[in-house]
Amino acid sequence: MILTKKILAVTLMLPFSTLAFSGSSCISDDWLTKNDQVFATDCAAMAFDQSLEDRQTIAWMLFTRANQLIDDPTNGGFSNSGKVPFWMALPTDPDTFASKKPFLFKNTPRSGMKPSVEKSDILAGNLTTAFPDHANEEVTRNSISYNYLIKSGLTTKADVAQFFKTNDYVNMPVGSIEMKSSWLKVTEGSPLPEGALTFKFDSGEYWWRGLHIMAKMRELKDPTDTFYTDDPSWFWTTFEFNNGNGVKHVRETFTTQRFPLDQGQIESILVAGGISGFGFENYAPNGTQIGFTVDGAGDIPVLLGNTTMEAPFGSPNTAQPQYWKEFESSCHSCHANAAYNPDTKEFFPRMAVPIGALHPGFNKKDKAKITRYLGQGYKTLDFMWPIVSNAH
Repeated sequence: MILTKKILAVTLMLPFSTLAFSGSSCISDDWLTKNDQVFATDCAAMAFDQSLEDRQTIAWMLFTRANQLIDDPTNGGFSNSGKVPFWMALPTDPDTFASKKPFLFKNTPRSGMKPSVEKSDILAGNLTTAFPDHANEEVTRNSISYNYLIKSGLTTKADVAQFFKTNDYVNMPVGSIEMKSSWLKVTEGSPLPEGALTFKFDSGEYWWRGLHIMAKMRELKDPTDTFYTDDPSWFWTTFEFNNGNGVKHVRETFTTQRFPLDQGQIESILVAGGISGFGFENYAPNGTQIGFTVDGAGDIPVLLGNTTMEAPFGSPNTAQPQYWKEFESSCHSCHANAAYNPDTKEFFPRMAVPIGALHPGFNKKDKAKITRYLGQGYKTLDFMWPIVSNAH
């Protein structure tokens, strides 16, 4: 995710004088300009072996790296600033899985919405652009992730079947980054919240509701064991607009691995990243996650989710997160059952809602109402739901 020297020349590099860290190699002066693989390697210990405060700091550092500002010459940028975050120039799911042309990494932001669904689904009314539930979600990825998916032949179902003839598991490279952003169209019935960042796509004005980030920071000793091991390999965090409907309630009631930094600590990171004062201060992580359970002990599940992207996991009504009495969401547990069965040539069914450690008997019915069991021949896709969702 490294930017060009020209873009980074305007970055203000200041030390984290107000922060206390134990991972010195992670917070060296060049933390912002390191390529993603080096950053992941240098920061793995701080992400996985240290305190919740250190992990929350890693979340803000990843957020700052992803939101480095680039010029938007056509659409006016976020909130008409003329600038957009760097992730808006990265390949989306349609760019990766539904295009025969190689993606050109040119730091050029897209003007059209590219949600991770077929446009026909939107036109058919299967996805709304204006109401809170299931609004537009775009998945983007860095070049490390994109190149691995393309070169490994993991973008079509036929190619996935071919991949597993000679491979026993998917193993994304260290430094892979996957992100999912959530947008909601600004309408008379759904006005723009004060302080939210906006962008004018070809289809209208949308406000930015949040950003999921998953970063591969360490290899597992046994890459076949992603279904069950609590050893960390991916780092998870999810940012939301602070004044979003029910966000405060969900953060304080349900998510389990939080350590909110004070405003001075946040400002120190944003200033060092050159993006202070832009509006990113109005967003924050709901927490972080590195495994199935707290401290990898196996008894207390980690809960981490987003009021917009995981709304179906909240109840009693998905549109009222401020009143939720239950919220079953876990980034690590959910993504862990991204899997493929080479014998049946079927992906494990989507929308299973696991929390905590998985078991070989974990199951979900597919579209044909056939119950699929995770332990019956499924091979890991290394937490990569995008393969399941898009390889057709």
